[in-house]
Amino acid sequence: MGKFWPTWLACAVLILFPVSVFAAVDPASLEELVAKSRQLHLAERPEWIKLLHYVPNLIAPGVHGLVDSPQFYNAPDGKTNPQAELEATLASFYSDIEESNKQQNPQCLFIARYTWLDQQLGFDPLRLPQHECKRYRQWHATLNPSGLTLIFASAYLNSPSSMYGHPLVRVDAKDQDEHTRLLAYAITFAANTDETNGLAFAINGLFGGYAGVFSILPYYVKVREYSNLENRDLWEYQLNLTPEEVDRVLMHAWELGSVYFQYYFFDENCAYHLLGLLQVARPELDLTSQFRWWAIPSDAVREIAGQKDMVKKVIYRPASATVARFR
Repeated sequence: MGKFWPTWLACAVLILFPVSVFAAVDPASLEELVAKSRQLHLAERPEWIKLLHYVPNLIAPGVHGLVDSPQFYNAPDGKTNPQAELEATLASFYSDIEESNKQQNPQCLFIARYTWLDQQLGFDPLRLPQHECKRYRQWHATLNPSGLTLIFASAYLNSPSSMYGHPLVRVDAKDQDEHTRLLAYAITFAANTDETNGLAFAINGLFGGYAGVFSILPYYVKVREYSNLENRDLWEYQLNLTPEEVDRVLMHAWELGSVYFQYYFFDENCAYHLLGLLQVARPELDLTSQFRWWAIPSDAVREIAGQKDMVKKVIYRPASATVARFR
């Protein structure tokens, strides 16, 4: 790497961030981290590929990222260059930006990346001071997580976006039991639209006309919508994840909370991107590669259920109408 901070990286940092923000950067420290990351081939590791949502190009060699928000990638070519993105991300961690209601320090904004890179590279707190990330810590404390449950709601033909069913992920709290599970929170991915016209939704959904976003909301809101109002049966797949794996998924959910993907009805839909979120739990998990052309929610649930040691319990909760018909 040489004795000095690489010129291209210095220029990229100055373009992306104000000079004052990086007044405390230790060029030698950053150069050492970059050199070590290359030595360990971190940009080629599955953990990095999943965190940046890279997928292989269909025709040309190389990869491209699926996130369409420009602020998600730090390098100018970060959407197609995993190594450049990793190095620009390391540079961003030296930022002196103070956390507020309107902004976050990159260490907090990309907290899953920061945590994983710290585990691999061993950041020296004297050369790279760590930020507290109060907003994330408060959010995590509110969730009080002990586990994750994949929820599948059956098809609802009156909603064009749910005619094949809809999955979401419930965050199970440590003090949760059967009587308080409705008070948990749920992570969902959906097209950001109020469109009710099936034809219009299909046309826009086929050609990426909507922004797809992750959101988190009280679980009882979705249960009331699905089971009570729309009479949709629910299946719960309690996932067999360690506390570290749960935190890994939640840290990445935090990173995705402020970005958007172009929503495509057949492939890059709710099922596909929830699988993309869950597969960051373990390096060996590959949940999305077989869904390059289409991702039907029920097939996505089967993919989860078919993983070794991934599901520890399944619960079926019939809707009110299903119970009435049975009786």
